[in-house]
Amino acid sequence: MSFDGPGSFTVDVQAETAVSRAGAPTESIRPLRLGHVAFKMSSVDKATRFFTEILDFRVSDWMGDFFVFLRCGPEPPHGQFPQQSETAHAHIAFQLKDVSHIRDACDFLGRKRIALIWGPGRHGPGHNIFTYHRDPDGQIIELYAEIDQMSDEALGYFDPRPWHEDSPQRPKVWEPGLSTSNIWGIPGPQSFRE
Repeated sequence: MSFDGPGSFTVDVQAETAVSRAGAPTESIRPLRLGHVAFKMSSVDKATRFFTEILDFRVSDWMGDFFVFLRCGPEPPHGQFPQQSETAHAHIAFQLKDVSHIRDACDFLGRKRIALIWGPGRHGPGHNIFTYHRDPDGQIIELYAEIDQMSDEALGYFDPRPWHEDSPQRPKVWEPGLSTSNIWGIPGPQSFRE
């Protein structure tokens, strides 16, 4: 099923089916799943209303009033929408098993001469460990692990983790800045802020 979303993009909804990994290359990163897609939006408020009111997403966190993180299941984010002057693809993210899987993915990318453009680090919203690189078309790809989970929506807070700043960690508005985008302190490249 396809329909027009906010801004100038189309939303495609598909039923999930199991995919056989037989015959998959043995030398690859092999992510667990597609985690989220981020789009730069000219109206984050409009996009948020669309995804929450039409598709039943829930807000996980905000960064200031210009960047929203949405979820449609126990773990955020399934959608991210930073405010920009034009609607455009920002990045696509794939979930890896754990920190050792990220290490192995970085080793694999290094052997293929695919440079990291940011990371490793830990985001504030979602608290996930991350790395970013570009695919051959120049698209930004995020690999991540350890993202926050909200197993029980009725409780209204994320499953406790030792690195949470708040106890319990509830969805909130994060103050924009270095300690929000990367708790470990290395800022993202300028191209992430444009």
